[in-house]
Amino acid sequence: MKTLNYTCLLYIAFKTNLKQIFGIIFLFTFLFVWGGVGCVQTTNEYLPEPVLGNGDLLPPPEIVKPEIIISPHKLRGGLAFSDNGDLYIANFKKDGSIGKLSKESFKKPEVFIDLTEWISSIGEFSASASGLCFDKNGRLLVVDAGTGKLLRISPRANKLEVLADSYDGYRFKSVEDLAIAPNGDIFVSSPLSGTIYRIRPDIGYVGILNDDLVRVVGLAISPDGKQLIATEPDASRVVVYDIPEDLILADSWTLVDFSPSGIEPRSAEFDDRGRLYLGLGNLNEIRVFDLELGLEIERYNVDTEADSVVYHKGSIYVGGYDKVIRLRLRD
Repeated sequence: MKTLNYTCLLYIAFKTNLKQIFGIIFLFTFLFVWGGVGCVQTTNEYLPEPVLGNGDLLPPPEIVKPEIIISPHKLRGGLAFSDNGDLYIANFKKDGSIGKLSKESFKKPEVFIDLTEWISSIGEFSASASGLCFDKNGRLLVVDAGTGKLLRISPRANKLEVLADSYDGYRFKSVEDLAIAPNGDIFVSSPLSGTIYRIRPDIGYVGILNDDLVRVVGLAISPDGKQLIATEPDASRVVVYDIPEDLILADSWTLVDFSPSGIEPRSAEFDDRGRLYLGLGNLNEIRVFDLELGLEIERYNVDTEADSVVYHKGSIYVGGYDKVIRLRLRD
């Protein structure tokens, strides 16, 4: 890592000899006086973990086996759980279709809605679902990457609204993922335009969050709702935006820097303990970070491209090119 936060420095200090400690104390003092950029430390050393069943600590990877939820699943797209435990899958069976797997039985998937029956094509581009999430009223929010729209769908799929499809008179160039803040603000990533849109549906506001150029794909809101976590695969890093209360621009700071390894983080998700899970695309891997400690704490192989990731009741669900799998992290 190029930058470490103060917790990282203390962790490293305990693993060094006395001479190194004095050097680190000097560096700590320098950062305290002059400020520093926070960044978690990646490591190949796993912290000791208990067996499956303790939610406070994660189980070791050797006892966590990927379970196939649905396969084959040939199209990329997001995953989302409704409040009642149903799993929704973007581009189910065909591009633009959203599938629903009832909590009673994951073995009988059904089509929740076909966006191509609601959204007209624009030239050669037709509806294609990407990011998914639910709002506090149980409505499904969908990023339509094909025609560049943010959609809202009623719980029974009998009403579809276009919440946003343009900014400053120009149609969205591309949209990939979304995240919703506790106050209802919706953030939508647009990697081709280097933009993160901030949308406030109740007042019809569409603006831009980022003051810097970022090619963001995946988005997640921190548990306290104050930070937006954004994956930038082209730059092999994960960045953070401290979300301003006012509708103003903000700059990012680097949370995890995978360069020069070439690792491409594509998706992000928090669990109910505040741990951050990163889906590392075609590396077929999930990496877990404790942001309070500033450390990578675990790695899990998922046997598929880790394009999208969602947490639900002790398990991580991962969507890739050919399947959707589940990692049970606690009973």
